[in-house]
Amino acid sequence: MRWTGRRSAHRPRRWLWVVGCVVLLLAAAGGLTYHFAARKPAAYTAAHMAGASSALHFDASVSADERQLIATTLQQHGVGGALDISVQTTLEQTAGAALAAYVPVTNAYAPRQSISRGELAHTAVFVPAGSDAATRSALATALGVPTANLQPTTTPAAETKDADVLFIPATQLTPKVKLLALDGAYYLDSFQKGAVFRQAVFHGAAAGKASGVQLGGLPTKDAVLKVNMSGVTALTRVFMKKLSSVKDPTYFSQKIGPFLADADITHTSDEVSFEPGCQYNITVFCALPEMIGPLKASGIDVVELTGNHNNDAGTKNDTDTINLYHSLGWHTFGGGLNSAEAAKPYIADQKGSKVAFLGYNYADSPHGTPIATADGPGANSFDFDKIQADIAAAKQQAGFVIVDVQYNECYAYPDGYVPYPICYQPIKNQTADFRKIIDLGADMVVGTQAHQPQTYELYHGKPIYYGLGNLYFEQTQWPDTEEGMILTHYFVKGQLLQTKLSPTLYDTALQTHLTTDAQAVDFLGKLEAARQAAGL
Repeated sequence: MRWTGRRSAHRPRRWLWVVGCVVLLLAAAGGLTYHFAARKPAAYTAAHMAGASSALHFDASVSADERQLIATTLQQHGVGGALDISVQTTLEQTAGAALAAYVPVTNAYAPRQSISRGELAHTAVFVPAGSDAATRSALATALGVPTANLQPTTTPAAETKDADVLFIPATQLTPKVKLLALDGAYYLDSFQKGAVFRQAVFHGAAAGKASGVQLGGLPTKDAVLKVNMSGVTALTRVFMKKLSSVKDPTYFSQKIGPFLADADITHTSDEVSFEPGCQYNITVFCALPEMIGPLKASGIDVVELTGNHNNDAGTKNDTDTINLYHSLGWHTFGGGLNSAEAAKPYIADQKGSKVAFLGYNYADSPHGTPIATADGPGANSFDFDKIQADIAAAKQQAGFVIVDVQYNECYAYPDGYVPYPICYQPIKNQTADFRKIIDLGADMVVGTQAHQPQTYELYHGKPIYYGLGNLYFEQTQWPDTEEGMILTHYFVKGQLLQTKLSPTLYDTALQTHLTTDAQAVDFLGKLEAARQAAGL
């Protein structure tokens, strides 16, 4: 209709029509805006849900949970800028930002020590039921097994069968499961191998800053306190005869010393004092001063003094020996220059963890000559009321308390070089006494008296090792006393993450060494049988 300038009776209706068109156009525009916003990529939505101000673009290799973790963590660290993100699954941690490390575990009692990728094709392998299909497929590919072989399970890791292997995130490790080496690499020793790693790879302007962000909260070497604990050391008798031929005292530690020294703290229970001119004696023990060499070569930092032979060569030699340890910067516990010092704990304080060590001599308490007096050296006496008070006091200083006990021996060995399996079990009253120490508040109990290793158990979720066997002692009369066991504890923020059991052997050559993997499985199988026989 042509506008003539004349007032029309229909003009109000035409304006209403124009306004209506404008409203419809605005509504349509709004609808289009909503339509395109709703079709933004899921990556964009996840990033903005996490409060990120940058555009994060994920490819199909990143699971939904990983997207949320990455977006949230980057936002918390103030990482901005456009990023293209993918995830690689590898058997070695490289330069990527680690999201997760899936480690192989089984139950805490299983004799198995390791698993190889070649064995996985013939082993029941599981992942936690909540694992998404994409991650499970990536793990299977990295391990070289069909995805169908990697089955989800709701069975707790602690209840995994001896023959089975479960891959769990390393952040879920506890003492209730046993970490296995993967292709010969133990994750908590290397942190770079021994697991299947999920690593985020960033591309874009902020890639450098994003790659430096800790995404998965994985343990690191700088934050994990590693402690090696060993059993009986008594460098006496036949060792002195052997020294006359080998000339070098470090001969005895050549094979095991580097392994022991590879820890932040290395412990042994030394039952013999040094005496200049020490002479061979079958029952009264002493060690030549040069026998400090194997201990130095083993990286010893802490000497337990709960043994019953440290005063055999007289209190002066015991005093001089303790002073020698202290002059080397070594710590002592479970014995000392007098009863007050003997009762003091050793508090390890490294890498954000505080661990207390207490030690007691059960066999000779309260009045035996090995026991410290008010003004003379010796071992710390055993008393349950005292132990309870000591544990409570130690808990005020440390997050984890280990109690070592020099208990009675299993003396029922037969004639001849034959095994005697009953001595793998706890002896009379030992189970009740060690469990009582846990009930009194200890986080771990270790028997350091045993010349033949004894079995172990989790009691109320806390480990008890009834006996570790010999480290440096020449009992070659029986095959079982040639065996030993080194405990390697890994602590994070004062809490036990894992304990690795490393069986050892020696023979008439008197050089302690680690067993082969097959020998370790056989040895730990004997401890498992002993535990079952004892009803633990």
